[in-house]
Amino acid sequence: MTSIRFFFLSGFVAALFVLAPVGPASADEEGEINYRKSVMKAISGHMGAMANIIKGKTVNKGDLKSHADAMAGLSNMAGNVFPKGSDFGETGTKAAVWQKPEEFKSAMTSFQSAADGMAKAVSGGDMKAIGGAFGNLGKSCKNCHDTFREKKKK
Repeated sequence: MTSIRFFFLSGFVAALFVLAPVGPASADEEGEINYRKSVMKAISGHMGAMANIIKGKTVNKGDLKSHADAMAGLSNMAGNVFPKGSDFGETGTKAAVWQKPEEFKSAMTSFQSAADGMAKAVSGGDMKAIGGAFGNLGKSCKNCHDTFREKKKK
């Protein structure tokens, strides 16, 4: 009886290896779009929170560093949420993301640099430097949106 179990278990394990996909599993198309939207929404949320802190519209000034650090982390993810083959759906993303990959990569590099600069400025504590870094971060977002994002319909 034990040898029969071993035989069936061995066959089952072997079948798993044979039927397992080679390389990384393909992503669910809808899941890819939902992930992209989630990352971009998180970026937007942190930008809004930092703007409120910098403008003095909230008493939560102590959270600025957490938002800036999160933005720096998210900036490293942003370029990865537009993989080849995810150019579909109603996302507001222009085809230029995939048609002009070097320009898009440059925009992502600028965003990462600006986000890192914001995190460093916040760590330094100088409000003038923080304001300048936040302005640079906003410009990097705008530059990317102007080229790679559809204008929102009103």
